[in-house]
Amino acid sequence: MPLPLEGIRVADFSWVVAGPYCTMGLALLGAEVIKIESGVHTDLMRRLPPAHKLDPSVDGSGVWHMLNLGKKSVTLDLSQPDAQDLAVEIVRSCDIAIENFAYGVFEHFNLSYERFKEAKPDIIMVRSAGLGRTGPYREFATFGPPLTAYTGLASVTGQDGGAPDRAIAGIWSDHVSGLTSLCGVLLALEHRDRTGEGQVVEYSMAETVAGQIPEAFIEYGCTGVVPGPIGNRDRSLCPHGIYPAAGLDRWIAIVVQSEAEWDALVLLMGSPAQLARPELRQLAARLAAQPEIDAAIAAWTGPQDPFELAARLQAAGISAGNVSNCDELIADPYLHERGFYVQMEHPTVGTMTHAALPWAIEGVTGRNPAHAPLLGEHNWEIFVDWLGMDPERFSELVANGAIR
Repeated sequence: MPLPLEGIRVADFSWVVAGPYCTMGLALLGAEVIKIESGVHTDLMRRLPPAHKLDPSVDGSGVWHMLNLGKKSVTLDLSQPDAQDLAVEIVRSCDIAIENFAYGVFEHFNLSYERFKEAKPDIIMVRSAGLGRTGPYREFATFGPPLTAYTGLASVTGQDGGAPDRAIAGIWSDHVSGLTSLCGVLLALEHRDRTGEGQVVEYSMAETVAGQIPEAFIEYGCTGVVPGPIGNRDRSLCPHGIYPAAGLDRWIAIVVQSEAEWDALVLLMGSPAQLARPELRQLAARLAAQPEIDAAIAAWTGPQDPFELAARLQAAGISAGNVSNCDELIADPYLHERGFYVQMEHPTVGTMTHAALPWAIEGVTGRNPAHAPLLGEHNWEIFVDWLGMDPERFSELVANGAIR
């Protein structure tokens, strides 16, 4: 069965995380993605840890591998006019071009949507920036972690009564922005199929992230109260938290959503006097007594195995689950059964397991993609075999550094 985007070609000028995560999605859906990068100033993700122990070079970055599954790599020094012309030639044979440099950088390389459109009238151009390409902050350069502060996400993240915490595990804002741009690309492809017209898909990472915390906006709009961090608690449920369990740094999540679930929890805990008080069957009373309730639950969960306890709680009709570590997540039978993981066979690091797209599509799920490309691995294929460049001319451009 052919993949949904087979026959679609993408000129991928993007770097770091947000853009490459979008184009990884396109590649896994079958598009031919040509990663246009520099051998002089390599993509930041090629240089950041963790690097694989078998290959600490620019080809060994674990994050790079995941973000660039199934792509091809060519290297151009875009400060040179010859390289800029080659970039346009690649775009001429593509359906989509994508970049996520800071404001004005792409234009500095004498590249633009207008130039691409002249070469390929129906080209779809995807452009992103931390704070967009219009408005008073368009020239500000930013990236994931600071955006959690600017967008308000940090203001509702952190411990109850403590300072806001912008350190959210993983580069969450970049990944959600990548998924947002992927949706925009697919819509633009549908528009082109119906009308024959290309267009610019432009988005702001700040707007993407701010749109992911609607509860805070809604609460402020309804109550006039500015929400702050409340840790793992919930303003409308109690208990609602992460509690210690037996073992080193082991935890269990427990949530009670009704009086019946509260009764079941108290019974399972042996009906301790401090929790068996009749008034605690009411949510308002439990919310008022949260510190006492959390302390009692933590003392009860602390000596118990998180998996066994979660199973007992679930059997009693209470929402509960182990807080998984990465090794458990990779071994999780549910995710494997769903085809969430793919295997990559890489020439220098061997077999690696990576997360695929977060949805299941017949004919897509379960396919293992090509490995993330070595730096400049496909220069000859793209420039000589694909664009028809004379081999002598190719050698000249390598010698003068335009291809590097």
